[in-house]
Amino acid sequence: MTRAFAAVLVALVVTLAACSDPEPEPTPAPVPTATSSPLPTSTATPAPTATPAPPTPTPTPAATPTPEPTATPVPPPTSTPQIAALFEYSRAVRLLEIQEFDDSIAAYGLVIRKLPEFARAYYGRGLAFYGDERSALALEDFDTAIDLEPEHGPAYVARARIYVDEGETDKAVADLEKALTVFSPVREGREIAATQAMLDSIR
Repeated sequence: MTRAFAAVLVALVVTLAACSDPEPEPTPAPVPTATSSPLPTSTATPAPTATPAPPTPTPTPAATPTPEPTATPVPPPTSTPQIAALFEYSRAVRLLEIQEFDDSIAAYGLVIRKLPEFARAYYGRGLAFYGDERSALALEDFDTAIDLEPEHGPAYVARARIYVDEGETDKAVADLEKALTVFSPVREGREIAATQAMLDSIR
């Protein structure tokens, strides 16, 4: 009885053991991982650059010949201001000789306007002013005449006369002595004698 019970107990234990062992779970198959391959880089070949066409040379226009200027004929001068002034000067001298002092002064003035560097015109007008008893103006003209022509002796003598009239003997003597140095002994002997006589009279 005991053996039979033991055998049943063993069989029961074995059965329970068999029932209690769980079935092994199936191992899931590994899912293949998709390996991402690098995309191939497309190497684009650059398009060839178009070479610009050389510029078309601009044609140079032909040079137009410049016409030669036509020379305009110049009429020959009938009279120059200098010639006209010399005629006026001759007229002024004649007016002075006949003691037409006002007209002579006007005529000499015309000459001076045309020939402002002509010392003899100032000297002549100074004589006309002196004859017209305008000594101050005469002295100015004699000063200008001497400045323009320092070797003109008569201008010194004329200015010395004004200095004598004004009582400036020293200035008169200086002018007369200067006149004696610039007079030409060959051509102006008479003027030298008159100047020397005037000088002796005031010393």
